[in-house]
Amino acid sequence: MSSTQALAAKAKAMYGAHLTKSDYEELLRKRSVQEIAGYLKNDTHYDKILEGINESSIHRGYLEVLIRQRLFLDFMQLIRYGETQNHNFYQYGILQIEIKQILLTLRFLKETEKGGQISQLPLFANKMTSFDLQKLVNVNSYDELLNVLKETPYVAILVPLKPKPGEELDYTTCEVELNSYYHREVLSHINKEFTGTAKKQILEVFNTQIELDNITKIYRLKKYYKSSPEDIIKVLHPTYVKIPKKLLHKWIETKSADEFIEALSSSAYKSAINRKDFVYIEYHMDSIMYNINKHFIRFATDPNVVLVAYMNLLEIETRNIIDIIEGVRYKVETDKIAKLLIY
Repeated sequence: MSSTQALAAKAKAMYGAHLTKSDYEELLRKRSVQEIAGYLKNDTHYDKILEGINESSIHRGYLEVLIRQRLFLDFMQLIRYGETQNHNFYQYGILQIEIKQILLTLRFLKETEKGGQISQLPLFANKMTSFDLQKLVNVNSYDELLNVLKETPYVAILVPLKPKPGEELDYTTCEVELNSYYHREVLSHINKEFTGTAKKQILEVFNTQIELDNITKIYRLKKYYKSSPEDIIKVLHPTYVKIPKKLLHKWIETKSADEFIEALSSSAYKSAINRKDFVYIEYHMDSIMYNINKHFIRFATDPNVVLVAYMNLLEIETRNIIDIIEGVRYKVETDKIAKLLIY
């Protein structure tokens, strides 16, 4: 078996151990973070990442860190099977981590309590990142962030966005520009390094994710910020997969948030979006990505497609677990937590 075939086989085998409907039902019965930790440690494929913990006393934040760490460790394990020396594409996972942490730092700039940021810091990835993630915890100003990032491409993106004295930080523009950089980098690597069916399938996954991110932005900006059509269009990445640019822009200009959902429910995404059963926008977008990635991990033969599909499915599983943990912590009704889960 070649190394690339081994990667695909390994990823599919790892997916075979994913959490099932019965696992989620068991987790939803748990009434404490400790009970959740015990089940994950003793009855699921999270046994290795939770090996050695004392589940009866584990803190919620530490449990979430370990669950998130699984993403990175699985990614590192899988790319060892592939021909990674020929692929800059595999850096996409590191780029995701870096940009998420930069945005988290920007959000916490004015916070004196950094516990929320620390709990999401993936220090296990520090050897792979282009800057020291740990230094972000001590960043309390925009200039200090620029100093941490001085040897990276992110400086050129963030310097022009530095707020002038007396001005508020424009977080949304920072997010848009950093995510645009991510999309450009990933799509550039895909176009250079892949051909044929593999290229088509990987582009489908990444471009669909971009389009769904755009849809989420449109809905949220209309619903919660009453943004103008011009301001909405400015923050979108120019990628269109199932909804043509002209049609999407027409909806932005003429429809309210609820009318926008109504339009989506009769679009190419109608199987995942029903106005009567609308939960929240991210749930429906994630459901679409879940089904795309589930299809590819079952039927794709190219190892890179299988890797991407596996990582996206594991990320959704990770969010499911954290939603359950948070729901138990805040004593949310079980049926309400269940509605958040995608599997």
